[in-house]
Amino acid sequence: MIQVAVHGAEGRMGKLITELVEAAEDCQLAGLVTEKGRQQDIGTFHPTLPLIGQDKMAKELPAGCVIIDFSLAPALDGLIQQAITLEAPLVIGTTGFNPDQKASLEHFSTKFPVVHAANFSVGIPALQMLLQLLAKTLPAGFDAEQVETHHSSKVDKPSGTAAHLAGIYEGIRKPEEPVITHSQRLGGTIGEHTWTFSDAEETLVLTHRAHSRKAFLRGILPSVRFVATRKPGMYGLTHVLQGLAEQT
Repeated sequence: MIQVAVHGAEGRMGKLITELVEAAEDCQLAGLVTEKGRQQDIGTFHPTLPLIGQDKMAKELPAGCVIIDFSLAPALDGLIQQAITLEAPLVIGTTGFNPDQKASLEHFSTKFPVVHAANFSVGIPALQMLLQLLAKTLPAGFDAEQVETHHSSKVDKPSGTAAHLAGIYEGIRKPEEPVITHSQRLGGTIGEHTWTFSDAEETLVLTHRAHSRKAFLRGILPSVRFVATRKPGMYGLTHVLQGLAEQT
C-alpha cells in the first residue's frame, strides 16, 4: 500500500486528488496539507484526517510517503525542506517556479525521485511528442503559433502547459525565435491548446481540449506508482506513460 499525502489540499485540484487517492485500491491517504496557519481539526475539513500546516509535515506524515503537490509556486521551498526530512518522493503539478526554485527542485531530484508535469492529462504528453516530431521534420518555411484558452478566473498568461509546450518546440526548432502564444480567458473553459503550422502552401492544426477537470487527474496515480519504485531523478509524464507501455 502506497502512503500518499496531498499538498495543497484546500484547492480545487487538491480536493479532486484527495478523492482520487481515497478511491485507489493500492493507495492510502496519509495526510492533507495546507499553508502554515490554516490547519483544521479532524472532522472539519476531512472526516478522518486533520488538515495540517506545511511546517508540521515532517512530524505528522509517515516517512517515505509520496507527496502530491498542487499548490502555488511560493510554497515549493518549504515543501522541499519537509520532503527532505521525510525522504519523500514528489509528484508535482505546480508551475511558475523561478530559476532558483527550479535549481532547488533539480538538486532534490538527485536524492529522491520527482515527477513534474505542467499537465497530468494523457493527451498533453502525446501532443508534446507530436510537437517534437514536427519540430524535427517540418521544412524551414513553416511558422508555428499557439492559442491557449482557459476559464476566466485563471491568472497566469500563458498557462504553464502552454509555456512548457512552446519551450519544447523552440528547443528543437529555433531557440532564438520564440513561438508566439495567444492567451484567452473565457467563461468556464477548462483548457484548450491549439497549434497551427503553416507555410505558403499548407496548414496543419493540432488541438488538445480538456472536457472536464478530471482530464488533469489521469496521470496522477500512474505517477504516484512510478515515483514509489524509481531511483532518484527528474521525470516527466512521458516517462510515466512510457513505463506503462513497457509493462503491457
